[in-house]
Amino acid sequence: MTKQLAAKIICPNPECQAPNPVSQNFCAHCRTTIPKIYLWAVGEDAQSLKVGQILANNRYLVVGGRVLLDTKPGWQPEIAGGASAQNETLRQHHEPRVSEDILPYLRLIGHRPHIPQVYGSIAFNRTGKRPTTLWLLEKGPIYSEGLGTAVAGKLMPELAVSWKSAASMRQLNWLWQMANLWEPMQLEGVSSTLLKPELLRVEGGLLRVLELTLDDGESVPTLADLGNLWKQWHKQARIGIAQAMDKICTQLISGEMTRVSQLIAALDEALHTAGQKQFLNCNYVTLTHAGPSREQNEDACYPPSGEKLYQNTGADLSLAIVCDGVGGHQGGEVASNLAIETIRNRIETVLSKPEKRYPDSITIEIENSTCVANDLISLRNDSENRQERQRMGTTMVMTVVYGHEAYIAHIGDSRVYRISRTGCHQMTLDDDLATREVRLGGVLYREALAMSSAGSLFQALGMNSSTALHPNIRRMLVDEECIFLLCSDGVSDRDRVEEYWQSELLPVLEGKVDLTTACQRMINMANTQNGHDNSTVALVHCQVKQPIETGQSTMIQDLPPEASSFLVQPSTLLLGTPNHSDDVDELPSKTAVDRDRKPLIIGAVVLFLLMAIGAIGWFFFPPQALKPSSIPPNPALSPNPTESPTAPASEIEPSPSSP
Repeated sequence: MTKQLAAKIICPNPECQAPNPVSQNFCAHCRTTIPKIYLWAVGEDAQSLKVGQILANNRYLVVGGRVLLDTKPGWQPEIAGGASAQNETLRQHHEPRVSEDILPYLRLIGHRPHIPQVYGSIAFNRTGKRPTTLWLLEKGPIYSEGLGTAVAGKLMPELAVSWKSAASMRQLNWLWQMANLWEPMQLEGVSSTLLKPELLRVEGGLLRVLELTLDDGESVPTLADLGNLWKQWHKQARIGIAQAMDKICTQLISGEMTRVSQLIAALDEALHTAGQKQFLNCNYVTLTHAGPSREQNEDACYPPSGEKLYQNTGADLSLAIVCDGVGGHQGGEVASNLAIETIRNRIETVLSKPEKRYPDSITIEIENSTCVANDLISLRNDSENRQERQRMGTTMVMTVVYGHEAYIAHIGDSRVYRISRTGCHQMTLDDDLATREVRLGGVLYREALAMSSAGSLFQALGMNSSTALHPNIRRMLVDEECIFLLCSDGVSDRDRVEEYWQSELLPVLEGKVDLTTACQRMINMANTQNGHDNSTVALVHCQVKQPIETGQSTMIQDLPPEASSFLVQPSTLLLGTPNHSDDVDELPSKTAVDRDRKPLIIGAVVLFLLMAIGAIGWFFFPPQALKPSSIPPNPALSPNPTESPTAPASEIEPSPSSP
């Protein structure tokens, strides 16, 4: 502990580099923000690390278990063995220079934030043993400083532990994310990771993997193995999903369900049912600015910049788009606006039809609209005889929120971030050369960023035919309050979003700042802290109200008037309202449990009295005394109104919607 207290963290400002106490969040000399980068160590000797150790020339401080803190966050992470001409040759030929158990991290980089990434590696020497290599993983399920020093550097809770207190929608969400990860992880030979509960952590609704483990070549994991794991959790599944989960587990274990597509379809069906009990409200606003150093603004956004705050319920589509044009004056501006107009018109026209609002249909339409926009810009380039660097183009990023789902699509290096009370995560992966090198498994991400051509884009709208275009489309579920931040690189450059999300966007979730003000503050931040480019921001604030589930009963709490008018009001139910939070996975205290039991006890007593009164009434007024005609049938309660005995089928008129 003495070493930990004595350790210093170096200011990342290259002109300062002053040492600061580990507890400091800002440099005491220049007031530069000091990022706290917590890392997870993997390797043969990772278990032998001791709290307080300082490794790799006094750089990495062991703060707990296998969790390390980088005390030189402004420095390029080391790679055990160092850089060499041989490493550069390997990189140019895309030959891996990392071990086989590390390659899957690189190839699965597109599945962040579920999968952590490799930060670097260090040589670790144990007394009396040969040196080994420890690989350091970043962006794993480790709490950051922003949530307070009490949890900073600690691991997020295991899924199995949080499962028993999670709502129906969240339980299904975690299963759905596991199902979507199964196939890509199986291709990389690491699907057995999903069968090890100790490696499955959760951050609210997000599934986070602690580390990857290679599959045993002699016993390849199957979906039946996944079904057996889920069967253990089924015992504590919410009553609203227990039957559907039991059916899925049975089909997986018996071999009736053998394809991932079947599993995802079954989960989608269960999610559709559970999602109807969830209320989702979206507020969204956009703002764009030319920036202090540019005369022309080549960015564009939808809804139009600076207009009123838009508000949609879950029954409506919430569409937001940000484009960053390239091609100079009368080039980038034309391309970005043409892309916005084309994509908006197609999506709103096609998806205005309810029969088109299904996952596959929405995904296909997003891809089609992107390709149509690409071809229109490309045709414009051809008609104006623009060649190579003269061709105008644009990046594109969009979100479509509908029901309990969010669809994220992007081309280029404009980004989408997801901000919740527990973290900020980049949900898109730039279409640049740096990430392409990582996907090929030849270089670590932070190494790739140091390459001279790292930021060069390999695809953007308008540069080539749609046959060579590969839109990145991601579907995710929304089961908690969050903000989707869409932005151009004028905002995200130099990791400004990661640096400022807590001060500028977290207050929105805390109810301290309105969305329009937060949008303006993000633009101001970009202009003052970056300032080299146009800046565009779109904020989509998703507010979720879940049914509160107590035992076998469900009641709705805190719904807006327009959504709760047809529901029984909570005050009429003899059930207590438990004190719960999406962001806290701790068990309630005994006092809280006793307090929550009181309404249940009262309800039980009242129920007993009602049953006693009913029994007395049954004794004095037996059912035979009632004539059938004295109880008129209620068609609304009939399983099939057309079979009601009170009206012949020929007398029932078809509804106006019948064909």
